[in-house]
Amino acid sequence: MTQLTFGYSDSEDRIWLSVSTGRRFWLTRRMVLGFLPKIADLLEKTVPGGDIPNALPASERIALEYIEALEDGLDGLPAMEMNKETRTAALGNGPPPAPPHLLTSLSASAKGDRCSLILQPDTKDGTVSLKRLEFHRLLSALIRTATGAGWDLRGLPAWLMPKA
Repeated sequence: MTQLTFGYSDSEDRIWLSVSTGRRFWLTRRMVLGFLPKIADLLEKTVPGGDIPNALPASERIALEYIEALEDGLDGLPAMEMNKETRTAALGNGPPPAPPHLLTSLSASAKGDRCSLILQPDTKDGTVSLKRLEFHRLLSALIRTATGAGWDLRGLPAWLMPKA
């Protein structure tokens, strides 16, 4: 299982992404602000249920899917770990993490019940494939990190905006 952790560096004004494989990446403000509307559109276009007669519009189905993904699991545990101390994330007992690599592109794909975050398409561990539910949680974590950094997220669909 791949674990992803986001954090924010105020000295760099960048979000860092740590992957359990030991890789770390810098995400710039410009990259994240360009990526979020595209991924929201992709998720809305690929949300299941459009073939059902009298189905809700895609914008309503995706909002429900997103809310469901962020609710507590069946076991009563939170769907996501929040407010985790991220300064020491991925350190554990192993060697110190490598310095973050500055990403030059960030994209995603969605097919069926799977979504992929594409960090570096030409590397073995440059793509993270997740269930749609998990992908929504990943997206929420990225949005919460960007919001906490004070980045202006105007222009995103209402279903994607964090609740106060």
